[in-house]
Amino acid sequence: MSASLLLPDSAAAHRSRDLLAEFPQLHDVPGLPQARMLVEYIIGRRLRELDVSGRDAAGAFIDAEATADVPHHIIVVDDAKGIQIALLRRLAEVAVYHDRIDESRTAALIADRPESPDRSELFDVHHISELSQLGTEFAGLGWATSAGEGNAETWAVINAPKAANALAESIAALQAHVSTIIVIGRSDAMSRAVNKELSRGFGRVDVSPGVGKHRMIIGSRPLSSPSLPSFPKHGVIAHSGVGDLEVRAHGACFSGVRSDEGSTLLLDALLETLPDAGAKPESVLDLGCGNGWLLTAAMRATGASRGTGVDVSKAAVASARATAEANGVDVDVDVDIVLGDAANPEDPAVAGLGTFDLVVLNPPFHQGTTIETETAEALMATAAAHLSPGGQVVTVFNTHLRYRDRLETLIGPSEQLARNTKFTVISSRAG
Repeated sequence: MSASLLLPDSAAAHRSRDLLAEFPQLHDVPGLPQARMLVEYIIGRRLRELDVSGRDAAGAFIDAEATADVPHHIIVVDDAKGIQIALLRRLAEVAVYHDRIDESRTAALIADRPESPDRSELFDVHHISELSQLGTEFAGLGWATSAGEGNAETWAVINAPKAANALAESIAALQAHVSTIIVIGRSDAMSRAVNKELSRGFGRVDVSPGVGKHRMIIGSRPLSSPSLPSFPKHGVIAHSGVGDLEVRAHGACFSGVRSDEGSTLLLDALLETLPDAGAKPESVLDLGCGNGWLLTAAMRATGASRGTGVDVSKAAVASARATAEANGVDVDVDVDIVLGDAANPEDPAVAGLGTFDLVVLNPPFHQGTTIETETAEALMATAAAHLSPGGQVVTVFNTHLRYRDRLETLIGPSEQLARNTKFTVISSRAG
């Protein structure tokens, strides 16, 4: 594959290199190749060296007036490292959306955004589905919200997610506000499903040349009557112990409207430990609440009067709220959890959340495609910090990870409640 979209000695190539030279600190940061590709594409389009597909225009007619400043505004979705934000802000006004609150913080540091809210941070406080209701905020930015308002164009850049539903919801939320959507990612992950989702909302879909290991798929010419999917998705999870539960899930929510096998085993084990009568947990905390099914089921099973879910994902938080509401269960759900200082009882985030009689925990064991255990350990420490005296933490994990010793160290005495060929459930109490 080519090393660049641009001819080496072209004016656009020189301008792209000059812009990148302003950020020597980013040269070895993962994610730079995709950011460089976006810079080349925008500058190449502006200088009429590239057509809409990112290929050499080769003398084709391109309206100079229409492309001189395109795009005027860019919405960047899920730029985990903040590199795209840092570079694209030199080319247009940028608004930012991240599903994961930790990626939002990382991107803010790398992109060198100010601590006080500015127009680059506005959309980070919302879930992606709410963008369809943000016309007043777009207007407040002075942004055109469609291609038909003068010549001002708003583009969106979506970093290709693993889940097709996450991409579908992002496109559905953005289509009415932008003239172009660029989905960018590794070539081996850019399936025809991307083309299909873009074609639901755009009359033209182009696939760029590959640059290194990366590629763009570009939707333009927004349809006036798009056939876009609606979110959250609706489903029902049946469980013999708690009955049928309505489930709602936004596109980026782990497991969608299904119950994952680990959470099901955890609930089965929990139900066996609950007394038939007498004292049951009065409060429940779900760390990493996902679609909210486990939290809602635990609330129904225990009859607890207080329930709280937290998750790093805005899609999960929005899903868990919708799931609880659909089942008439009153819970609080929060997206902002600081794991690093979670074991410090003087930390405001710890004090504000309070303590709980029961904490349920199904920690992730991978970040993207990389297996990691640091998040799980941070969640275990968080569980210990929020455990009431005499309370218990019930954790499920992939058996090969062997977390029992860590649970003993971070929380207290632990015993196995259940195990199958894939998962293990451990109950831990404060030491």
